[in-house]
Amino acid sequence: MTDNSPVRRKVFEELVTATKILLNEGIMDTFGHISARDPEDPASFFLAQKLAPSLITVDDIQRFNLDGETSDNRPSYLERYIHSEIYKTRPDVQCVLHTHSPAVLPYCFVDTPLRPVTHMGAFIGESVPVYEIRDKHGDETDLFGGSPDVCADIAESLGSQTVVLMARHGVVNVGNSVREVVFRAFYLEQEAAALTAGLKIGNVKYLSPGEIKTAGKLVGAQIDRGWNHWSQRLRQAGIA
Repeated sequence: MTDNSPVRRKVFEELVTATKILLNEGIMDTFGHISARDPEDPASFFLAQKLAPSLITVDDIQRFNLDGETSDNRPSYLERYIHSEIYKTRPDVQCVLHTHSPAVLPYCFVDTPLRPVTHMGAFIGESVPVYEIRDKHGDETDLFGGSPDVCADIAESLGSQTVVLMARHGVVNVGNSVREVVFRAFYLEQEAAALTAGLKIGNVKYLSPGEIKTAGKLVGAQIDRGWNHWSQRLRQAGIA
């Protein structure tokens, strides 16, 4: 997308960098995507055209309205409605990420809830909600988020929280900025891996409500440190 606004251009660059970070850190796979609300028009958001994430550049960014529609004639992700429906129902959200984060994925198909076990996972809240598509659509769906009605239900399941799981499918992270969402995605992956390991060892002691509240404020102030570290890893790998 061609746009002369420096503010928007910065968002495009952060979306590209975020995609590279998430790929490099093993959180995003071939079918993941990240978007950002238009800082100059909250009724619009930016998401790359339908491409393998490793190929995305700032020129591939498309602009969508909150119905998930665009005047750009290039191919668009079918799951763009996950983004549009969340932006529509959550005015506070500035960035949406959909992945199939490996360590988190098992919690999309087991009864054990994903709950925070260390200070780095305090942003999760007491537990991560799970959207169950079978509740309204039965057990013969493709488990996909490719329609506005299904994605409106995903947004409803998310509620006011920072993460929602799609049963037997994947993960949706949200936040106040691209950097915050990348930070949360990284530590959600770490938290899920830690919980899985802990469940194999003994009885798990989860964070208390007070720890969730207090630790969340402390850790949430460290977002730029994470972004700077992961960006440096991209440069060291020659893919910045």
